[in-house]
Amino acid sequence: MANLKELRNKIGVVQSIRKVTSAMKLVAGVKLRKAEQKAFASREYSSELARILSELRSKCSNVNNELFVGRDEVNTELLIVFSSDRGLCGNFNYMINKEVQQILSDLHDKGKKVRLVCVGTKLFDIFKRLLNEDDEIVSFGDFYKGDNMFENSRKLVNDIIKDFSDKTVDRVSVIYTGYYSAMRHKIEQRSLIPVIEKETEDKTETIFEPSMDEVLQNVVSYNIGIQIYQAALDSVASEQSSRMTSMDNATRNADEMLSGLSVKYNRMRQYGITQELVEVISGAKAIEEG
Repeated sequence: MANLKELRNKIGVVQSIRKVTSAMKLVAGVKLRKAEQKAFASREYSSELARILSELRSKCSNVNNELFVGRDEVNTELLIVFSSDRGLCGNFNYMINKEVQQILSDLHDKGKKVRLVCVGTKLFDIFKRLLNEDDEIVSFGDFYKGDNMFENSRKLVNDIIKDFSDKTVDRVSVIYTGYYSAMRHKIEQRSLIPVIEKETEDKTETIFEPSMDEVLQNVVSYNIGIQIYQAALDSVASEQSSRMTSMDNATRNADEMLSGLSVKYNRMRQYGITQELVEVISGAKAIEEG
């Protein structure tokens, strides 16, 4: 009977876990729908803005704005990495960690210094161990909380431009999980400073008012904020999608465990009843013969 008690306890534990994973799956599904709508709603705008600047880069060869064209010598690279604040989201953080490790290894092999801004606290301690003594790491906490992601993106842009103007960093990139559907995510790295040149067949002359430098200074800064905000939206949607899938798999595994434990419990219970019946019948027969 002790074995039956242990099985009952196991079944109870698995049932409790299943309730939690099932609830988390439903919550993640609701959050995913909201995050997906926001990510898709702003993507066309952010993509078009990036495309226009990339084509301008190919047409405007006499621009001296460093935010736009970058610097000839790059000693320090700033990486903005989007991870999550919470776990239980499948391989979401693992894939980001794997990609960042490869990028850091390549930069260190080239002798570059790295300044890393970690958005999301889950991988901060891991990234700290990957950096060299000359590298720096900063955590941007509470980035995802509330409805302040756009304002937080603006704050981050101000810090980035200040570091670039002070020549603390020479190149800026963002690394995040691009969201395409509930089943398709992809780790992406995008250059924010400088703007990547894109060849175009459009030879239309671009007229700047009041001046090229002033327009580009404002537009490029604005573009950096928009691309960071879009990366944050994609990252949130990818995280919720990964969590929903992970919790769905965990619920299915719990169902399989419950099925197996129930079969085992019923067999042991039936065996125990059969043993008791055998003992009762044997006892009664012994009394009759005696």
